[in-house]
Amino acid sequence: KSTMLKLAAGILRPDCGRVAIGGKTVDEARAAGDIGYVPQGYAAGAAGFPATVEEIVALGLLAGPQKNLTREAARHIVAHMLQLVDIAALRRRRVDELSGGQQQRVMVARALAGNPRILLLDEPTSGIDFDTSAKIYSLLGQLNRSLGITVVAVSHDIDKVTRWATRVACINQGLCFYGDCAEFRRAHAQEPHHFHVGRH
Repeated sequence: KSTMLKLAAGILRPDCGRVAIGGKTVDEARAAGDIGYVPQGYAAGAAGFPATVEEIVALGLLAGPQKNLTREAARHIVAHMLQLVDIAALRRRRVDELSGGQQQRVMVARALAGNPRILLLDEPTSGIDFDTSAKIYSLLGQLNRSLGITVVAVSHDIDKVTRWATRVACINQGLCFYGDCAEFRRAHAQEPHHFHVGRH
């Protein structure tokens, strides 16, 4: 599942065929800033980095069309992203001082800073407690509805994630289910599968 996301993000190359995002090649989509990516465990890795929340989020502006922004415009975008994920009050805190859920919100804000059309997340609630993970999925749903961003997330958290997603793709050594969440819960959710989900 992680390999699938890395292919969609352009981090890995397929052995054959091609990957397209919105009719563009992955390279074109990346250059246009269409793809935001939050890898698994990224928050934990960034936690030891001596930087503030707003500095980490500003790293999302270093690629794509956003890289030539003025300092004032960059500060405005960073502030807006922090408001979107509800951590504006933490902007001057060091990332390693935050909880796991707060760190994950920082990583989502960083990915959103590039103004992507699609947001890819690999296990976005790994290592986060039950209540906080529910809030993360709620946040992703709000971003999808309010900004129109397609969100694709790999997760093993079947119960919470299917309450948020619109479509489910279940992967177990291949694609074994693709459809809406109601059908998945009715006919497939009792199977011990791992799956990824997305909102369109």
